[in-house]
This record gives sequence, structure tokens and C-alpha cells, in this order.
Amino acid sequence: MDRVMVRVSSGKGTVGSRFSPARSYSVSAAPQPTSPFSFQGFMYLLLALCGVFLVAHFVFTASESSRALRSSLRSVPAEAILHAQLVDKEKEIEKLRWEIDQIRKGVTMKDSSINKQEDVIQELKSKAQSEHQAKTKAELALTERAGALSECIEQKMALAGEVAQCHFDLKSLLSGENHGAMSRASADALGKMSKMSREQELRSGEEEQHRAAASGLGSGNFGTA
Repeated sequence: MDRVMVRVSSGKGTVGSRFSPARSYSVSAAPQPTSPFSFQGFMYLLLALCGVFLVAHFVFTASESSRALRSSLRSVPAEAILHAQLVDKEKEIEKLRWEIDQIRKGVTMKDSSINKQEDVIQELKSKAQSEHQAKTKAELALTERAGALSECIEQKMALAGEVAQCHFDLKSLLSGENHGAMSRASADALGKMSKMSREQELRSGEEEQHRAAASGLGSGNFGTA
């Protein structure tokens, strides 16, 4: 408006013929706005603020939705990983249970085999003990028979001595020898027979000692086994 007034004031001489003083006065006296903001500007500002608010709201909503989407996308793989880990752990637990069952079965089989072996060992021990008892009885019976045989031999030797003495006595009677010579011959025969009897007894004693030593070795070997 100042420019219009300047132009009007400066161009009075040039445009004086065109405009009258009354018209120039009316132009210079036109009403001018005094407020810096108008209603239309206020509306524009309000609309701009509403637009900024809406944009901020949309941006915030989009960020929240994107965060929720990202968290859901993150939680889904985490849940899948946890599920896979749980499945693996369950498989490992089943494997360990199977191994424990196999170990228990093996222990049971070993216990049964050990029991069978112990039964066999007991049977062998009882059999060996019965054999040892039978052997001892046989040795005792053999010793008794040896004693009876030695007695029979002694009786036989005594009878043989008596027979020999009778034979010498009869021979001396038939030959007409005197009683003294007959007695000496009988004494010599009896001495020979007694000597033979002692030798036989010594042999029998040595045999019994050998048998006793052999039986002692047999019983010692059994005790060691």
C-alpha cells in the first residue's frame, strides 16, 4: 500500500489530468489491515498441525506394528529352536533309558551265569569230596586186607615151620639119628623160618608206609584244589 501511495504522490503531475482530486483522496484513504494473522492463515496452520499429528500417529502406529511384527518373527524361530531342542533332549533321554535297560539285562545275564558257575563248582566240589571219601574208604579197606594178608602170611609161615619141624623130626626118626641132632636140625629150621617171617614183616611195614605217604599226598592235593 505504501508503494501505491508513493506512486500516486509521485505521479500527480502526470496523472493529474486523468484522476480528479476526489478520486485520489479516496484511493489514499482505503482501509488497511492491521492484524498480522488472518482467519484463513489460522485455518491453514490448524490444518497443518492436524496433518503433522496424523503423520506422527501413522508413523508411531507403523513403528509399533513393525516392532510387533519383528518380535513375532523373532519369537517364532526361538520357539521352533526350543521345540527342536526339547525333541533332541527327549531322544537323548530315550536313548539313555534304552542303554540302561540293556545294561540291566546284561547284569541279569551275568548274575545268572555266575549262579550257574557257582552251582557247577559246588557240584564239582561235592563230587571231588565223595571221590576222596571213596578213595579213603578204599585205602582203609586195602590196608585192612593188607593186614589180614600179613596175618595169613605169618600163620602160613608158622604152619610151614611146624610142618618143617615135623618133617625133620620124622626124617630123623626114620634115619635113626639121636634126639640131640634132631633137636638141632629142628632149631635150625625154626630159625630160618623165623628169619623169613621177620623179613616178610619188614616188607609189609615198608609197603604200608609207602601207601600211607601216597594217601597223605593225595589228601594234600585235594585240600590245595
